[in-house]
Amino acid sequence: MAKYVLADGESLRTVRCTIDTGTVIAAGDLVAIDTGLIIKAVAASTAVAFCPKGSASGETVCEVSVGNDFTLKGTLDAVFAVAYKGGEYDIEDTTQLIDLDASSTDVLKIDMSENAGTVGATTNVRVRINKPIF
Repeated sequence: MAKYVLADGESLRTVRCTIDTGTVIAAGDLVAIDTGLIIKAVAASTAVAFCPKGSASGETVCEVSVGNDFTLKGTLDAVFAVAYKGGEYDIEDTTQLIDLDASSTDVLKIDMSENAGTVGATTNVRVRINKPIF
């Protein structure tokens, strides 16, 4: 299952970017840029993009989002609470969950609308990329 998906009714502009041969990026991963190449984003990533389709080993390009004029649905590392609305958070290294315990890179911002998330649930939390690559 994809880590992040577009929220209902959202559209997305993408651009084709170069990745290292052998790099595997799953559909729905957040990605970052390192020495001009797209990599899977980690907690230390200071800017990210959304990769809707992913890229298999051996491929040299993938499509990534442009800007941040779209909303994603992702999963928290704890249950959702109303107090998280509007908060800026990092992602976890290996799982790419929204990391409520970390706020050093603040690459994601939780939606402030009434549909931001379901109190007591961890999934389908609406976020925007707070610091886009491009």
